[in-house]
Amino acid sequence: MKLLQRYIFSQTFLPAVLALSALALLALLTQSLQTLDLIVENQQSAATFFFITILALPQLLGIITPLAVFMASIYALNRLTNDSELTVAKANGVSPWAIGTPVLRLGVYALIFHLFINLVLQPISFRQMRAEILKVKTDIASQMVQAGQFVTPTPELTVYTRDIEADGELQDVLIHDGRDPNSKTTHIAKTGRLLRSDASTSLVLSNGSVQTPTSDGSLDVVDFETYQLDLSDVVAMDNVLRLKSSDKFLHELLRPDPRDYITPKSRKELAAEGHARLASPLWNVALVLVALAFLLRGQHSKLGNNRKIAICAVTGFVLRIIGFALTSSAEGNVALNPVQYLIPGIVILICLWYLTSKQRIRVGSARRLRLYSAARDNDEAPA
Repeated sequence: MKLLQRYIFSQTFLPAVLALSALALLALLTQSLQTLDLIVENQQSAATFFFITILALPQLLGIITPLAVFMASIYALNRLTNDSELTVAKANGVSPWAIGTPVLRLGVYALIFHLFINLVLQPISFRQMRAEILKVKTDIASQMVQAGQFVTPTPELTVYTRDIEADGELQDVLIHDGRDPNSKTTHIAKTGRLLRSDASTSLVLSNGSVQTPTSDGSLDVVDFETYQLDLSDVVAMDNVLRLKSSDKFLHELLRPDPRDYITPKSRKELAAEGHARLASPLWNVALVLVALAFLLRGQHSKLGNNRKIAICAVTGFVLRIIGFALTSSAEGNVALNPVQYLIPGIVILICLWYLTSKQRIRVGSARRLRLYSAARDNDEAPA
């Protein structure tokens, strides 16, 4: 028995890993399209693009894990049925529950994995991703300077640099500064470097000159070795890291810090996210049991299980969509938070009752006995 169960588990585990990998890759491609605009707009590197994309993976895994396990269960049970392996096992007295236990075990492992993602991995990765996105959006060099182009961050300031080195040093810098109506200046420098601190932002120029028009129409030229141009008013940005509900840990969702400004609406959203983190892993077990209920019980058909598989797949996907809809609706109605647990719980109980009940077996046996008796009576009847 243990050997058979290990075999069934192995036949389900590998398709689950493959399905999870394929769905994760597809989800990453979708996520990368959203990140690409941000990276291109802010002139960031490919490494930053891949880093931000990978940081979104835990949440994507949390969404697709129940579906991957569900698809793997359907595939494995259908293959074992078509190869008559389940039929032979049942003929040798193996109960449907004993056959389904390895598949259910995979669902429990997926539940634990999903719970770890929701409670630990996703908040950590999303906090890092939020910080990286903020860093990209507040990158001074990308906002102010582009190699070989005249950039006008404000109407009275134009910046040009021939090239930007890997260490951030600007080559052959030209700046026209007209922010002061009484003193419009042009700065030319061999090199420059952007510096930023908590108090100010400045551009330090080296080996250049400042050209200022005078009242008589002449040009006042002052050479310098080092010149610091204050740009604090130009690059004033909101650089405060603000966490969304997806970035917070469970205790921060269910018990928000009273020092934070939490509106009644945001409190509902945080509560819905927190309960969804706990309730969504239940769908791993619920959908596995749905697959077992459709494909493990009942009589084997020589024509295949295509109809059963179609109905099972539609049922599972509809149930999961209902779960997503409940999570979204709970953001506006806290009374729906318990329902997030109730729906997968009801599915689990119904499927367990169906799989462990012997009523269907007795009814099927009685029906076969009646058909056999009728056929025998017809054979014995005089012609």
